[in-house]
Amino acid sequence: MATMITEECINCGACEPECPNEAITQNDEIYVIDPVLCTECVGFHDYEACAAVCPVDCCVTDPNNVETEEVLIGRARVIHADTDFGESFESRFRQGEGGGAPAVEAPAGAEAAGAPAVAAAPAPTAATAPQAAAAPGAVFADNSQPSVTVPAPDQWPVSLNCFACDTVYEIETGRLTIGNVLFCPNCFKSTVVKDDLNYLVRTTVQRFHDEWNHDLSEFQERRQRELEQFQERRQRDLKAFDKDRQKRLDEFAKRLAKLTEDYQAPGKRIAKRALLSWRSKAAD
Repeated sequence: MATMITEECINCGACEPECPNEAITQNDEIYVIDPVLCTECVGFHDYEACAAVCPVDCCVTDPNNVETEEVLIGRARVIHADTDFGESFESRFRQGEGGGAPAVEAPAGAEAAGAPAVAAAPAPTAATAPQAAAAPGAVFADNSQPSVTVPAPDQWPVSLNCFACDTVYEIETGRLTIGNVLFCPNCFKSTVVKDDLNYLVRTTVQRFHDEWNHDLSEFQERRQRELEQFQERRQRDLKAFDKDRQKRLDEFAKRLAKLTEDYQAPGKRIAKRALLSWRSKAAD
């Protein structure tokens, strides 16, 4: 693998669906690239799709693991054994050469049935790839969620001590209703749930769930605000960049027009002056 995701990853998930090898997965805090599956998109694009859509440019080349085009296309042929890449496949090593997209294997029996062959759609060229790939990253939603969950209030396991055999067994909070009879699974002695046990356990569990859900809601709201601020900053940067480029373009157009305006082309008509015009100027 010569591509890696740095710690600057904001967990947006824009890169995951772009990988043709499904080599990108979500880790605890950032997305990661499986080195066994990464081919730097050789065989599919003449650019790295993950890097093209990344809004923070954290999909970078790993300087400690540089691989050749031969190694990468060999890995792609193993992963996609049913795909014929041919010799003129897309590759970032051949960026701008316009290599053809990998051929798609025709369905079994297609030739026998006389179905017309369908040509594979051409891959984006170097000129069009950044614009096409940048669209998903322009506005993206952060769908990542915390991985640690808790049981429902009525399904929380509670440990009970059997007064008869002195063993511990578990029941769910939903069974701790007043008057319910519980039986020890070891000695089958019964215990009746009283109002103090019911109140103590249920209120404790419910209070914990309220705090848990409140913290989760605040976390999600904060993440959404950060995402919106990030998008606004990107839009401001884009507008400033476009404004500067438009200004440079207008100045260049004026400079170019000035060159052609002052050019004395052969045969160009020159305005005639009066014979004694120098005298009138001297008099002035």
